[in-house]
Amino acid sequence: MHSADDPVHRSKNHFHPSTAQASNGYEGDYTVPHTRSAPSQNAFFSPQSAFYSSSSQQTIPTNQVASSMELLSNNPFLNVGIKAVGDSMKDITGKTVNMLPNEMKKSLSSIKDYFAVDQIYVMKKLSLLLFPFRPRNWSVGYSADGPVPPRVDTNAPDYYIPLMSVMTYVLVAGLVLGTQNRFTPEQLGMHASSALVWNIIEIGLLCLTFYILNIQSKLRTLDLIAYCGYKYVGMIAALSSYLATHSLFVYRCSLLYVSISLSYFLIKCLRLKILPDTSGSHTYNANGNARRVYLLLAIVLIQPLFIWYLTRHLIVT
Repeated sequence: MHSADDPVHRSKNHFHPSTAQASNGYEGDYTVPHTRSAPSQNAFFSPQSAFYSSSSQQTIPTNQVASSMELLSNNPFLNVGIKAVGDSMKDITGKTVNMLPNEMKKSLSSIKDYFAVDQIYVMKKLSLLLFPFRPRNWSVGYSADGPVPPRVDTNAPDYYIPLMSVMTYVLVAGLVLGTQNRFTPEQLGMHASSALVWNIIEIGLLCLTFYILNIQSKLRTLDLIAYCGYKYVGMIAALSSYLATHSLFVYRCSLLYVSISLSYFLIKCLRLKILPDTSGSHTYNANGNARRVYLLLAIVLIQPLFIWYLTRHLIVT
């Protein structure tokens, strides 16, 4: 008999986990998962990167990407397809341009002539727009068959001053709103969009009036766009006077003056283009030149209305 305290007896009754694991029938089927190392600090952490090791992440070699791009560039079918698409686009563009009327094609190709200005022309034209009352010759001294470069004739219309004045008007409007604590960045886009939309509406209505009344004149559509864009110079002058004085009376006086000066300028310039006979030898009648006079007055009188409408919301009464 062995006692319970016998070392031999204790060794026989002691349970060894390794022995039990070796005696069962599922040895080798279960293995303890190894501890995965945490991703480095520079790596992007995600549940997948926490469970899988960094060695299991697959990356595309750089040389493989370069070889794929080279294969695409050397593909003859792809090159033929790109060339066919380019030729088709050129053919469609050429046909579209050929389908346009000759007058429209001539106008599109002559837009660049309206930007042919220099510093002397800009200074003279701005002074002429603001102070047009002194006697002078208002006719264009060069050929009227095509657009005259403005730098060679101050009386020629241009696009540089209207474009720059529109941009300056938007900035001055934002400055006026800023002094009133009403400025937001969206206001610049709203004023620019409003100016563009009203210009399109104005030119569209005038062109429609020319068409309905069947009036043939020397005034081209591109010239009409330039003359209608000169009103922004007066708008800048009116807003600048209000910005400097914050006086409603000064603003109204400036608005009245720039409206009169612009109307006088347009009458002197447009009467030579809309009214071909100004000598008085030809009588105006309801079926002829009377309609030209009414149209000229409509163009002249609508400009002060636009000046007032596009600046009134900026003035605090």
